[in-house]
Amino acid sequence: MAKRKSTKAKPAAKTAKKTMKLFYSPIHGFIHKALVVAHEAGVWDQIEFVPIYPMRDGYSVAAINPLHKVPTLALKDGTVLYGSQTIVEYLDSLSKNKKLYPKSGPARWNALRRLALADTVFEVAVVMALEKNENPPRASVFAWHWPKVERALDQMEADAGKLKGFDVGQASTLHALSYLDRQLNKGLMAPVPDGYDWRNGRSKLTAWWNKVLKRPSVKAHFNKDYVGVGTAEFAQQQIAEVLRAQGKKVAAAASQKVDYQVN
Repeated sequence: MAKRKSTKAKPAAKTAKKTMKLFYSPIHGFIHKALVVAHEAGVWDQIEFVPIYPMRDGYSVAAINPLHKVPTLALKDGTVLYGSQTIVEYLDSLSKNKKLYPKSGPARWNALRRLALADTVFEVAVVMALEKNENPPRASVFAWHWPKVERALDQMEADAGKLKGFDVGQASTLHALSYLDRQLNKGLMAPVPDGYDWRNGRSKLTAWWNKVLKRPSVKAHFNKDYVGVGTAEFAQQQIAEVLRAQGKKVAAAASQKVDYQVN
């Protein structure tokens, strides 16, 4: 006689305890370095993701980060970390998997060099994107920064042929190239060529890019729209929780203006 299946309810799967809040911009088509590292470190489910739109009124994180920049990471005890390099190193320190920051020695310095290279490409691309919105934009900003980007891309091509495994330098390179793609698709000013594609003439970097896009830590968020509450009210509620964890009084939210205004 066949055994009758038990009708006893199975215990519900345990929900990971949220021990951190990550304030970040959920930009479609952008590979967030912090999100990649969070996934690689195995702490994704411990994070409460809080969408922030730094150039919209009501989303200021200045109460917990005087720089009003994302990403900003808040821990359960009220400790706040800012600066993406600080945040990703902290997340990597929690990992029980293979660390993305190599131990001391040549491999570590190589990874940190590539981290700095890619982070600077990202920062330069942000400067050019913001300048494009000025009226009128200054041509000198593009003339000054674009050669740096091209030289950095050539260095990335040289590095790509020697890469093994996956480290924090590669996470940052994904971050930089995806944002650069986003801005190039929108168009930048001369001397940035119209229709410029960093893949042209850089076969090793292109092959590396196509390979790492398949990593679960990238696929988890790349080209996916944010799903969840993304209002300014939600953001300020999360900030208020951080302030209370710090033992601070939370005043009624005032109308918050962004620091940056387009002329």
